[in-house]
Amino acid sequence: MELRDYQVAHLAFFIKKKRCLDLSDPGVGKTPPACVYMYFHWTERQGRVVWTMPKSLLKKNADELLLWSDFEPEDIVIVDGPKAKREKLMKTDAKVFLMGFDCFSRNWRDFLKIKPDISLHVSDEIHLGYGGPNSQRTNEMLEAMRKIPYFLGMTGTVINGRLSSVYPCIALCEPRMYPNYDAFEMMHALKDSYGNTTAWVHTKPISQFLRRHGVRKTFESAYGKEKKIIQIEKCQMERRQRAAYKEFEESALLELEESWLEGTLPGVNLIRCRQLMEHPQTFGPPLDVIKQTGKEERLEVHLEHHVQTRKPLVIFSALVPSQERIVELCGKFQLRIGLINGSVSQKRRVEIDEAFRAGELDVIVASPATAGVGFNWGHVDHIIFTSLDYMDSSFVQGYRRAIRGVRDKALLITVLEYEDSMDRKIFTIVEEKSRLASDVDDTKERLDLKQTGKKRKHMKKPTMGEALQ
Repeated sequence: MELRDYQVAHLAFFIKKKRCLDLSDPGVGKTPPACVYMYFHWTERQGRVVWTMPKSLLKKNADELLLWSDFEPEDIVIVDGPKAKREKLMKTDAKVFLMGFDCFSRNWRDFLKIKPDISLHVSDEIHLGYGGPNSQRTNEMLEAMRKIPYFLGMTGTVINGRLSSVYPCIALCEPRMYPNYDAFEMMHALKDSYGNTTAWVHTKPISQFLRRHGVRKTFESAYGKEKKIIQIEKCQMERRQRAAYKEFEESALLELEESWLEGTLPGVNLIRCRQLMEHPQTFGPPLDVIKQTGKEERLEVHLEHHVQTRKPLVIFSALVPSQERIVELCGKFQLRIGLINGSVSQKRRVEIDEAFRAGELDVIVASPATAGVGFNWGHVDHIIFTSLDYMDSSFVQGYRRAIRGVRDKALLITVLEYEDSMDRKIFTIVEEKSRLASDVDDTKERLDLKQTGKKRKHMKKPTMGEALQ
């Protein structure tokens, strides 16, 4: 196997720059040149490598490293498990050590004592592990990088919903730009009187930094325009579901208005609204008698079609109880189902992925957070989102599991939306975050989740007593 021309150019860039980034889109091949670069680092610089990543990628990336380099199996070690096991693995004579983000941040001091010749840190999907500029995990990684001279960060989502997610990469590659994160915020964050960030500004210096220290290959430049159709399908809430939902809606919308940019720390009313929309039965009587929500009814139509065609299907949902209800619904159609979420072990996720690609499963039900990276499901022609989280990256990374290279047939992406609900507001948040990413890098697509149908009507808010009648 050979690197493509642009991958060779990226490899040359990595070798030339002591610390750099590969910002290419998912699916265009960031991993092969990174693997060759790690082999170059060992053979030419005699330095060992630590490769951090989401734990779901550990086995896949270890296999890729064997495929794209001349490392032997004993040269590659996955560091995971209990402390005693981790220490034993660190003491092996491996050349590349693969581990999760937490494992590296918690163990780097002992690790560097055992292996002082670690001189390159490669971080895959760095925005997922070190996107929080003030987190302990990020601060530990930055401290470790005082001892490790070389760095390669890999992500297609360096602006992950907020401008601050790029700060750790700046601190690693060009620390002279900002003396600390407070200085970064003073330059780029507009805050209200309560200290909440209301907008991100002055994106030009960030764009210039990314051009100097990163390489990027877009999916379109590698394979042509993505063949995809995004279809928004409107659904109606069940009567009792709608009445209960109205009790919380006004306060929930206010919570979103006050903190839409961050959006990852929703208030109580917002959480209640989402629960009522996606799995009202979990509230107990009298909502537990609801046999089927509007989204479940619509999903059933799609499942009936897939029963007839037996074509593979992926269903994303942001909420765990909703995922479990979807699994039950799929079971009624005698479909073979795999569930991937945070409660499913890494070993089991690999087994589900392999079974799905082998045709032994019909449907994958998953959360975008756990199945948005590392899976190659190019044989899928239809992906359904029953709900979105607040991140544009989750949506894009999710559907791109099925866009791996050139597709012969357009991928159908169905997004379910309750009419007159905060689904529309969440869609707007996702669109705004994609706009921010596009402001920094104009090769990034601006998502457009257009609303159709009648305009929202203002209804009198019922009391809780009325809602539950």
